[in-house]
Amino acid sequence: METLNIGLIGLGYIGQIHANAYELIPLCFKEPVVTANLAGVLRSKLTTENALMDRLGFEVRTTDPSAFYAREYDVVDICSPNFLHLEQARDAFEHGAHVYCEKPLAMDLEEARAMAAMAEKAGVLTHVAFVLRYVPAIRQMKALVEAGEIGEVFHFRGQLLHGSYVNPARPMSWRLRKKQSGGGAFADLGAHLIDLARYMLGDVAAVRAETRTFIEKRAAPGGAKTFETVDVDDWTLCTLHMAGGATGVLEAARMASGAPQVTSFELYGSKGSLVYQGSDPNHVRFFKVKTGRWSKGALDVSPQGERPIGAIWPSGKYTQGVMSDCHLAGIYDFLWNILEGKPSKLDFKAAVAVQEVLEAGYTSAERDGARIDLPLA
Repeated sequence: METLNIGLIGLGYIGQIHANAYELIPLCFKEPVVTANLAGVLRSKLTTENALMDRLGFEVRTTDPSAFYAREYDVVDICSPNFLHLEQARDAFEHGAHVYCEKPLAMDLEEARAMAAMAEKAGVLTHVAFVLRYVPAIRQMKALVEAGEIGEVFHFRGQLLHGSYVNPARPMSWRLRKKQSGGGAFADLGAHLIDLARYMLGDVAAVRAETRTFIEKRAAPGGAKTFETVDVDDWTLCTLHMAGGATGVLEAARMASGAPQVTSFELYGSKGSLVYQGSDPNHVRFFKVKTGRWSKGALDVSPQGERPIGAIWPSGKYTQGVMSDCHLAGIYDFLWNILEGKPSKLDFKAAVAVQEVLEAGYTSAERDGARIDLPLA
């Protein structure tokens, strides 16, 4: 068993999810092929989460990139705001580290393409946290599509909704500033749905989208009595025309009252239908036209060329909840890829394809829902 040294950038909510995932590998897998040592953390400040940093045992704790890279890392894991990804990935590549990065990969398509080119030039492996691909029911869905069980896919629908920004008193943050986030609900949540559509059905041929911002002013952070303009979307509805012929609708919102998080993905084909609901991550619902019946169960199927989900998803006894399990599976899969010297199917090139759809969607919305054909120039 090999141990890889991890340098973590950012220790906010998602950084803590990642950090805990590395720590959970020996607990959740009886004989792990690889484990992780949290060797260093680079943060914007060191005045919070001290108990957590003590528990995780970081050897390096700093706000200075030079001090951070005084230590060598096998993997640098980027959990920072989107506008920092390009520079931080460049630094990691210059130090020869493999990179795991949160989504969306970049602020825009130009940046994403630049990051993918940097990774290729550096000769390192990359992975982006489109973690819904690791949900067991999603894997079942993918395998059934590959096997032709629902025939020709006619149309599909995906939703990712939560209500975290419904309260107008919630102050401004980097996620609500385009210059720091690159986009709103569509970039933040819709990126996952775009990746699922591509995972199931291949390339996107064209996009139409509509966006809305419902709360246009928010108080500046820190209790100031000034207000900032919100210039990103609270809600997006996007139609995807797939190269293979299917058409689908994706909806992303951070203004869904009463929804801590609602995730669903549905496929409708000539021989049947598949429905995933986030409330049941272990089972896909499967309708067969031939029998006229729905079935539901843990199906013993795996997508072609992918690790069996049981090898990277914790068993029921060790589950940490769907959110943590998704990230654990993605992180463990990538570490395993590094041992094998095997590129990830969720590398920076795959993330560029998602970024292209995001950019096309925002362009469409700016043009009153005009059709935008892909690829973009």
